[in-house]
Amino acid sequence: MEPAPSSARRYVLNRLAEGLVARARDVRCLRVAIDGPDAAGKTTFARQLDDILTPMLHDGAEVRRFSTDEFMVPIQVRRSPAAADPAWLYAHAYELDRIRETALGADHDPPGTIVLVDGMSMQRPELADLWDVTIYLSVTEDVAIQRVRIRDRHIYNDDQLGALEHRYRERYFPALRLYVERDDPVTRADVLIDMHDVDKPVVVRWDGF
Repeated sequence: MEPAPSSARRYVLNRLAEGLVARARDVRCLRVAIDGPDAAGKTTFARQLDDILTPMLHDGAEVRRFSTDEFMVPIQVRRSPAAADPAWLYAHAYELDRIRETALGADHDPPGTIVLVDGMSMQRPELADLWDVTIYLSVTEDVAIQRVRIRDRHIYNDDQLGALEHRYRERYFPALRLYVERDDPVTRADVLIDMHDVDKPVVVRWDGF
């Protein structure tokens, strides 16, 4: 069972939820991107935000949530020789059309629906126009590696974890750096949160929240 958020984390989640609910009152659908590198804690953050948001909504409004991880190309493709090129991986890691289709949803979404989408490279040009609000969770590469090793230690042995770290450092992180350089997601995000300590997130920028 997932532990309850710390008081500092709950404060951030509550403040964001209140701001999102206020914005959703005046639109049919509010689309929110939770962006950031792998192991920043995006999916857990989105799930906890959903838990707080849902009781705040009224008149049939709903929270619809998904992760772009559902639309990554197969792992064998991400481990192929072509994927050693950061530019190729940036361009081909996701099925972008399916992400757009799912984020836009159906016409029968109740008024005031909030769509929460977590994933990497959410502010790239092919997706950026979808989002009414963007939240960027920031961690260093070293912190991300530590979390990946902890997260996946029940799946892989030590040698496999070493190979996984190598792929992150040689493939995934260079592709993320390319995204940061090309699309400047940290500066463009509405809300920027330092997630070095998951229990004590530091909001660097609130931008109206």
